[in-house]
Amino acid sequence: MIAPATVALATQLEVPVKKIAQLSGYQLLMVGALGPIVSVLAEKYGKRPQFLFAGLFGALGTGICIGGFDQSSLSKSYTVLLAGRMIQGLGTTAYESLTVAAIGDMFFLHKRGIRTSLLVLTTACLASFVAICSGHIFEVLGARNLFVILLPLQLFGFICSFLFIPETQFRRNESRGGTVTEHEGLAVEEKPEASTQSITQEPAATALPTVPKRTFIQDLRLTSGVYNHDSIFKLLGRIFFHLLNPAIVWITLVAAILISFFVGTAYTLAQIFTPPPYNLTVSQNGYFFTGALIGGILGVISGPLCDFSAKTLSRRNNGVYEAEFRIPVNILAVTMLSIGWFTFMWALEHPAMRGGVYLCSFCYGAVCFGTSVAGTDAFRPYATEIFILQMMIKNFLFYAFSTFINEFAAEHVFGKVNRSWVHRMSGKYLGDK
Repeated sequence: MIAPATVALATQLEVPVKKIAQLSGYQLLMVGALGPIVSVLAEKYGKRPQFLFAGLFGALGTGICIGGFDQSSLSKSYTVLLAGRMIQGLGTTAYESLTVAAIGDMFFLHKRGIRTSLLVLTTACLASFVAICSGHIFEVLGARNLFVILLPLQLFGFICSFLFIPETQFRRNESRGGTVTEHEGLAVEEKPEASTQSITQEPAATALPTVPKRTFIQDLRLTSGVYNHDSIFKLLGRIFFHLLNPAIVWITLVAAILISFFVGTAYTLAQIFTPPPYNLTVSQNGYFFTGALIGGILGVISGPLCDFSAKTLSRRNNGVYEAEFRIPVNILAVTMLSIGWFTFMWALEHPAMRGGVYLCSFCYGAVCFGTSVAGTDAFRPYATEIFILQMMIKNFLFYAFSTFINEFAAEHVFGKVNRSWVHRMSGKYLGDK
């Protein structure tokens, strides 16, 4: 939200640009650190309490940010603003770590594809859309009104969460799952016998007591009991246990590093393009994210592309599906990302050709084509744990970039571009004289 105004907000608060980047860095550090804990609490006590607490803390953090602009000194304003951003991180954690699992709770496997695509579309594109809007709002109404506009939206979201998000966690019947596994392992000639056995057991199944559906008022309760009787430490250790698998480590690192590079670019866009020779305003810095928004929207076609490649390669593999059949879409994603990075460097060396920056940001958004799809299929029973690890490492990298990327850009990127621009201008000026 504050990425397009990094330089302008640093000037307003009289702090280095690095301090403004860390307003987002510390927020994402909170998200990464608390993600596994929130996931474990949701598995044990349900997802609804986590969503409600997240909505409450998100609104509380925004209110603190608003109060930060009313302090008596600029140093105190920054401290209060930093505290508010970190509390906002508490409100972000549940929605980033539990939404995929909630979709798995509510929908069957063949109905999850479009919902997951919409979720990826929202998470990938909403940040770019917010940056476009916030740049113009900052320039016209100021920094404080960014959070004033955000607060009622968060309160509305909290009310909707309380009224319309019931508990999706449920107690899984282990014996039922075992029966399915047993029947799946039967040979073809044994299927008639299995069907006869299921018919003889049908009266016993119908004799099981049915649980009445909860009413709307009953769904409004904050918690509905314990869903997993394992200890919190055991559930937490189960997440990190997957780091012993080299394939899972590779999946989480590749996805996290690709996305963190995009965020590292967002930290430095305003720093590079606000001073000369570009002289862009806060609104124009926000418009840079238009390309990422378009690329993210086009990333919705990743679902049909993945299905097409999987079906085609499965037919050529005698009808046997392998998780590696998702790799062609990942190759397309990496290709688009590479084009984006080369285009970004070209745009820096040609300040007059501003359209190149929109093209490179489009390529960054298009990287959403294939991220993590192969990993989800290869380790389907552990998809939630892998997603939590990926989210945690990604946000830790976001924080790490905020600690050095602005100084690095000033010394090796922005400073070099400025020196070459001054040299060209002075040479041209002296040549004319």
